[in-house]
Amino acid sequence: MLNNFIFVFMPYTALALLVFVTPYRFFSNRLTWSAYSSQFLERKSLFWGINPWHYGIIPILAAHLLGFVAPGPMKALLGNQSNLAIIESIGLAFGLFAVFGCLVLLVRRVNTPMLKQVTIPTDWVLLSLLAAQALSGVYISTFMRWGSEWYLHAAVPYLWSLATFNPQIEYMTDFPLIIKLHAAGAFLIVALLPFTKLVHMLYVPIDFLKDPPILYRWRSRESE
Repeated sequence: MLNNFIFVFMPYTALALLVFVTPYRFFSNRLTWSAYSSQFLERKSLFWGINPWHYGIIPILAAHLLGFVAPGPMKALLGNQSNLAIIESIGLAFGLFAVFGCLVLLVRRVNTPMLKQVTIPTDWVLLSLLAAQALSGVYISTFMRWGSEWYLHAAVPYLWSLATFNPQIEYMTDFPLIIKLHAAGAFLIVALLPFTKLVHMLYVPIDFLKDPPILYRWRSRESE
């Protein structure tokens, strides 16, 4: 029952929400699409949180995506034990980087009174889920080594079975609970994405390249 819920119900529900709710939000309330900038409210912690988070999570997501779209070349690359050890070590480092950044962002929200006034419940939910997802990924990478291999040989075939609407959950049912929770966390984040500020990751603002630079003028009492 739990396996069917995590590996059949959750991914298709998340996909449906992503496909239908995202465009509805885009066309009905475009102003909520972008993440609000809080740099003017607090800058120092933002720098130490947002940069490690992005520099850590983006390579990890890219590696997951590459394993999905090009499993053959990835299997050839990871077939060499030295390559596998190096890539696993690099992945763990990126994961720790992401965990550090996400925890800094959480603490920043807690310790900055002005930020609390512009923080909505979905912000806390999303940050907590992202932190838990990063932490579980680091745990798996540390205590269940060679995750790159079993991801390619088990998770990727399962994901392709989802894509063909023929879910073969037997690829995932024998994994430990922590791995199942890691997968459930990923599906839950995708399901919540259309309702949160994280939806901005789906939009590439190419139009801003042709916009003129914004000129800021600071006024001081001496100049008045």
